[in-house]
Amino acid sequence: MDHSMIMLRWCSLIICLAAAGLWDITARRIPNRWIGFWYLFGFGVYACSGWLAAFGYLVRSAVAVSLFFLLFLFRMMGAGDVKCMALICGYLGIPDGFWVIASGMVIGALWSLWKLLHGLAGERIGYLYAYFRQVFQEKRIIAYYVPERDGRKVTLPLAFCLFFGLVCVGLWKYWNMCRQ
Repeated sequence: MDHSMIMLRWCSLIICLAAAGLWDITARRIPNRWIGFWYLFGFGVYACSGWLAAFGYLVRSAVAVSLFFLLFLFRMMGAGDVKCMALICGYLGIPDGFWVIASGMVIGALWSLWKLLHGLAGERIGYLYAYFRQVFQEKRIIAYYVPERDGRKVTLPLAFCLFFGLVCVGLWKYWNMCRQ
């Protein structure tokens, strides 16, 4: 794939995740139409390079959904976050997608740590203990996050963190490219 197609993929993903991150912060929800549009756009970009490239895009997206669906099932992350991760892996491939998602998760972990250190630690540890106890006693999957009980103050807009992970990895790749 030539340089212009690589730039198109990165720029498209930056636009997609910037808006998704803002929606995640403000509404705690990412519209399916937004994700769907960028998913189809990415498929079209890869389809221009041939059916094998388009098939690879679909496979990479499916792999990401498969890996992160369990976290959604336990309500540890939202469906929009899983869809954003599928887009990241579809657009960038598994190696770059891994680094973007890992960077976003680290940013999210640091943000969570900051929130815990500023008053939520005792409450969340209590919920985590009660959650594991209930899962083992009932031997079934239950939701970890319950909006009625937990409220919004305990959630993180992960799509926003993924956007910053994308920016960090993009800057790192650009910096390394300029050094060569």
